[in-house]
Amino acid sequence: MSARPPVGQTRRDFLRLSGLTLAAIGGSWSLTGCGLFGDDSKASDGQSTLKIDYVPVEVLDPQVITNGMWILSRGISEGLVTQNEKGDGVVPGVATEWKVSDDHLTYTFTLRDNAQWSDGKPVVAQDFERTYKRLFTPAGGSAGGTTLGANSYQTATGIKGAQDFLSGVLTDWTKVGVHANGDHELVLTLGNPNPDFLLALTHPAMLPLPMDLVESKPKDWQNPPNYVSNGPYTVTEWVANSRLILVPNEKYWDRGNVKIGRIQVNLVEPSAAATATVPYENGETDLVQLAGPDVLRFQKSATLSKELKQTENYSILYLAKLRSQNKAMDDVRVRKALSLALDRKTLAGVQPGQQPGVSLVTSRTNGWDDSIAIKEDVGEAKQLLAQAGYPNGQGLPPVRLLVGVPDTTLADAIVDSWKKQLGIKALVDHVEAGVYTERRWEVQKGDYIGFYYGTFAGLPTWPTMVGSLWSPQNVQEISLPSDQWQRYQAVQDDKKLTPAAKTAQLKAIRTGFAAKAALEIGTLVEQAAAESDDAKRTALYKQAAKLREEQYLYVPVLWLSLFHAVKPKVHGLQLRAYPDYFYLKPLSVVS
Repeated sequence: MSARPPVGQTRRDFLRLSGLTLAAIGGSWSLTGCGLFGDDSKASDGQSTLKIDYVPVEVLDPQVITNGMWILSRGISEGLVTQNEKGDGVVPGVATEWKVSDDHLTYTFTLRDNAQWSDGKPVVAQDFERTYKRLFTPAGGSAGGTTLGANSYQTATGIKGAQDFLSGVLTDWTKVGVHANGDHELVLTLGNPNPDFLLALTHPAMLPLPMDLVESKPKDWQNPPNYVSNGPYTVTEWVANSRLILVPNEKYWDRGNVKIGRIQVNLVEPSAAATATVPYENGETDLVQLAGPDVLRFQKSATLSKELKQTENYSILYLAKLRSQNKAMDDVRVRKALSLALDRKTLAGVQPGQQPGVSLVTSRTNGWDDSIAIKEDVGEAKQLLAQAGYPNGQGLPPVRLLVGVPDTTLADAIVDSWKKQLGIKALVDHVEAGVYTERRWEVQKGDYIGFYYGTFAGLPTWPTMVGSLWSPQNVQEISLPSDQWQRYQAVQDDKKLTPAAKTAQLKAIRTGFAAKAALEIGTLVEQAAAESDDAKRTALYKQAAKLREEQYLYVPVLWLSLFHAVKPKVHGLQLRAYPDYFYLKPLSVVS
């Protein structure tokens, strides 16, 4: 994932805001796994406690892209609909039913009359309309949907007028396709038919907020005891870098099916250390995500292997071009050569549960075929380097791989592939996560060239895979010449510009200086979104996806599985290939 603060908010502003939020709730170092919390095996009502590990939570606002939005969508907040067990369809949430107009543009949702916030107030259609108006307001961020700290709305959702309102081009809210008809009817109108719209509504951005509280306590609404939710669970304690405590929302409409009395969410920084699973193996946590080396160890253990759960083809490991004063990587032949010489088949064997990532669209996407897949060829890669002026890699600066995650096993393997296959100089530049976040957006100095290393997961639909993840705008931005990128950043950070003026200036830079192919991708995605025929729409998305692959600005490497260790006492786990992994509501603990 790329990291960029919202429009109108500089990177420094966002980091300062995050710090203030954490300070307000009381900061402390993580104490999880150290036995310092005492015996939390039972809730106050005698029901069992579930302990799960999760990454640190920055904010509890689903409209800002952070780790927090995904824990909210697990079952702290509830949207109009939720995903079914397989994640390929939806079931009722706050909405009991919905009707779709003949032109597939208008969705009319009927809200259940017994939905309540945890403070006892009813959940009504106006809550959704006011929440979405906040989501689409320019001060809330930029319509990107893939970057840390940015507004979380996924533009591929397609609500009429939403993107224009968010960019400041449209200021009349009545022209946005969101309207509450009384307390129990919400009407959402699309700009174009979107067969994946209902699934798109399960994204955290579309969760409702208690807007009376948000507006009356703008600085404190996220902090217990103020916090109010409408899902199966609510938050009673939040200690930064330590834990979240969840208890059942006693006002939840389906309270009888919420079976766990207390959930302790241990907020733990990701670690590549050999001791990362010690709390789990000591019985101090019941459910934890595993990294590659731990997966191998669990697989080899007769006991632990029974507690290992795999979610196949969950995410994509990709490389993204770094901007540099050196122009070597501006040549598509160099980028293509590096992609063709990755030896994805060998890389897939480095750690368990991996497949060669032959495209940025995963094979889980309905209608995918290998027409968009990258075909590796070392001979062609060497020819491309020679044609670009770097025969046998001569004259090419060392290719660097910028990494900010604890485990560099796969990054090291990628670098080794380049050195072995092409004979070039290559190395891993392993930096602290904060440095990585900053460096990805900078123009590298001197002869520093290469890619940054990232992973991403999302709905396996064409609008998401092509329209939201590495979207046309993302591709256009990364294709900008370095000098124009610096100009682009200056406009992004200019607080004196109105949202509409900022949007216009940024679009002008992209239109004037982005690569021709990047602009063509945008046109194809727009045509696909407006196409009513399913087969034609998929064909257009596929054409855009293939053109995106051919730019090698974003390079797919592997399709990754996700692994969890789960104690036998945890029942009802339904793992899905989606960033929130599973819902809390079906879970129970049997001692």
